[in-house]
Amino acid sequence: MPENKKSNKLMETTDVIIIIIAVMAAFAYAGVRSNDFIIAYDDNAYVLKNSHVLGGLTLDGIRQAFITFNDGNWFPLTWISHMADVTIFGLNPAGHHLTSVIIHIMASALLFIVFMRMTKSPWRSGFIAALFALHPLHVESVAWIAERKDVLSGFFWILTMLAYTYYTERPVAVRYILVLFSFICGLMSKPMVVTLPFVLLLLDYWPLGRIGFGIPADGGNSGTGLKRLLLEKVPFFVLSAASSALTYHVQKTWGAVVSSEILPLKSRIINALVSYAKYAVTMFNPTNAAVIYPIEETFPVWQIVGGALFIAAGTTAAIVMARRLPYIFTGWFWYVGTLVPVIGLVQVGTAAMADRYTYIPFIGLFIIISMAIPDTITNSRAGRAITAALGCAVIIACVFYTKKQVTYWHNSVTLFTRAISVTKDNYVAYNHLGAAYSDSDRYNEAYISYTKALQINYIYVSAHVNFGNLLIKLNRLDEAIESYNRAISMKPMHASAYHGIGVALMLQKRTQEAIPYLKMAVSLNPNMVIARENLARAMNKAMSEENASSIMMFIPR
Repeated sequence: MPENKKSNKLMETTDVIIIIIAVMAAFAYAGVRSNDFIIAYDDNAYVLKNSHVLGGLTLDGIRQAFITFNDGNWFPLTWISHMADVTIFGLNPAGHHLTSVIIHIMASALLFIVFMRMTKSPWRSGFIAALFALHPLHVESVAWIAERKDVLSGFFWILTMLAYTYYTERPVAVRYILVLFSFICGLMSKPMVVTLPFVLLLLDYWPLGRIGFGIPADGGNSGTGLKRLLLEKVPFFVLSAASSALTYHVQKTWGAVVSSEILPLKSRIINALVSYAKYAVTMFNPTNAAVIYPIEETFPVWQIVGGALFIAAGTTAAIVMARRLPYIFTGWFWYVGTLVPVIGLVQVGTAAMADRYTYIPFIGLFIIISMAIPDTITNSRAGRAITAALGCAVIIACVFYTKKQVTYWHNSVTLFTRAISVTKDNYVAYNHLGAAYSDSDRYNEAYISYTKALQINYIYVSAHVNFGNLLIKLNRLDEAIESYNRAISMKPMHASAYHGIGVALMLQKRTQEAIPYLKMAVSLNPNMVIARENLARAMNKAMSEENASSIMMFIPR
């Protein structure tokens, strides 16, 4: 009976913690219901102007999700989730936001269940899950509709961990297949899941205690050989390698991968060292969180040295204390390892860092905090009270700061205005703010924003293209063509720049000259629907003009 009472009390505690986390997360993210699509930053490409998604959830749409590379990415489950939202909510952004929040809350609850089952420590596991659910840096992943891939892949990541926990308790084929299936679903949501096999090995060390040189957290089987555990993960590593290769190929084909000529390997390594430290600092002080942090060409020496010392000290401490405090080993290498795909060694796009990249990696640091702080405070009633009070204060602060952070995502203008206010010389934010103003027909403000972006970074290709788009709206067609040509001189394979020139020439009634540019745009980006439509219009108009000219030859003068 005492054992049953203890088990029932544990289940009641578990239910209470899940409810608390869910209610706090729902409160923190309640403001997203009034937020709009971020039309100046991917929400157009992912939803509003994506022909496959706009068709809703259909058999053909599902097929297209698996066989096409929309916007340079392959994550069919993410596309299907957007299609489902369109079917259910249409283009009401509140519904799309609701889906992301629900997935995030479910992932948070699962994370608690996973660590609760592995560690048998309800309150420490609850703190890990609460930090995950409520940390302000996770707002970008949850409140940005185009970042559905983050919360969806995070959900499947944690579901894979839960399935893996059950598998380790009774290693049978059916449970192994469920682990593998959840992992594949994660890869089909976002390829960042490629580091999960590595994390499963870390969990084998702590808290599962399956590796012989570790100390089991709960008296489990510590004699399992490392070789067997590695063999067990082979299918996962093979799938990760395939997903990585496919993602790199697609991103490079779409021109998203920054070449070593533009950003040398030395600069990437320095940026990675600094970023590891900056992410950790920002976790404790998220007051200057922004949607975009542009790549910096140079860093102060103190930042480079500080980043290197941070990595060296953390790694040394994790290894030295591996036997005595195994959660530090797992937490630290979770953080370092899961950031590898997005730390900038392979640079994709213009972001040096991004809050969304911390969605899964921060769990490693949350583990260390949740386990180490209680261990350092005296195991007394006063010590426990201090720990509880400190934990509650942190969670309450996260709730209200997250709630505030959600308001910055109200629309494109509020989002990028905020980014400019908390960062320095943010030419990327100025460019996107210009696009937001342009979409709202606030052309003077758009002109100023694009000008500022180019004053900070004149070789920023995207700003030249967007500036050209604005000049077309202002009917300054020759200037628009010049702006597009500047973009092409810097990036010769830029489809949007060729399309822009074609449109400008069509508006100048130079249809024959426009056709080669439009053809080039379509050949560079076959999925650019508007380029295909304009090419068809131009060719039809050219044929009509040619036919009219032929008829004129037979009219008596």
